[in-house]
Order: sequence, then structure tokens, then C-alpha cells
Amino acid sequence: MDILFYIFVVFLMFCLLWRLLQIVWTWALVFLGLLRIVWLAVTFPFRCIFYGGAFLYGLYLEFFHRPKYRRYQFDGQTAGGGHSTQGSHENGGGFSGSSQTNNEEQQKTYQPPKDEPSQEERYLQILELSRSTLTRDNLKKNYRRLAKQYHPDKNPNNPAAEEKFKLLTEAYDYFSERV
Repeated sequence: MDILFYIFVVFLMFCLLWRLLQIVWTWALVFLGLLRIVWLAVTFPFRCIFYGGAFLYGLYLEFFHRPKYRRYQFDGQTAGGGHSTQGSHENGGGFSGSSQTNNEEQQKTYQPPKDEPSQEERYLQILELSRSTLTRDNLKKNYRRLAKQYHPDKNPNNPAAEEKFKLLTEAYDYFSERV
């Protein structure tokens, strides 16, 4: 009988110890949560400055450092070499009869480039297809043929083949949704 009593007491002690560990763990998590809230509150202004600055820098890059492959580009400089307007001192001043021809030279117009193909046309060139031969079967056939030819496993240490394979996959993904 004494042995059963001691086993019961040991069992109760383990249960109490387990419950005590649960309470300590819960309070540790509460403390860590409060510590995180304090950390977020203290670092909030710095994070706003950092991420806001990164966002503004991204806008600056987007609008003032546009790459040359954009669809519309500025077609050239003005006659005065800057932001000169009709009748400025660089053009001889005044609104004379020749100001109309200067005005035509100075107008800032945006025109799409004539020598650059559109994205679809570039993808068709990559897949060696034309608009008239673009069908699901031809697309799949040409993609598989070219993918076998330019696959990185068949062309190890050839970055040009790897780039061509990436472009092929991109073009195939583009047309597989549209054809």
C-alpha cells in the first residue's frame, strides 16, 4: 500500500512540475511579445525613413533614369540645346516669320521607335515563328526543338545558350496563355 502511495505522490509532483513549466513558458512568450511590441514602437520612425527612402529612390529611378527599351522615347534635343522656347534669346528672340520653323524643331514630341519590334514580335522571332504560323501545335513543336538545342545541360558553360533558353521559356509562357 505504501508503494502505491509513493507512486501517486511522484505522479502528482510530475503533474505539478509540468503545469509549472506550462505557466513559465506562457509568461515567457508574453514577455517576448511585449518586448517585440516595444521594439517595433521604438524602431518605427527609423523603419519609416528607411523604407520610405527606398520607395522614393525607386520612383526616382523609374521616372528619371528610364532605360532605352521603353516604348516611347524623346525624339531629340531642341534647337537651342535645352528647354528653349519660341522667341528665346538663343533663337534670335522675338516672334518673326522664321519662328514657325524654329517652333517645329523645338516641339518635344514622343514617337514610338520605328526600328524596334514589339514584345510579341520579339517573342515570335525567338520561337522562329510568324503570326500566320502561330498555332498551338507549331508553338509547342518549335519550343521543344529549340529547348533541346539550347538547354543548359546540353550546353554547359555557355551563358549565351542559357540566356537563349530563358528567353525561349519566357516566350513560350507568353504565347501558351494566348494561343
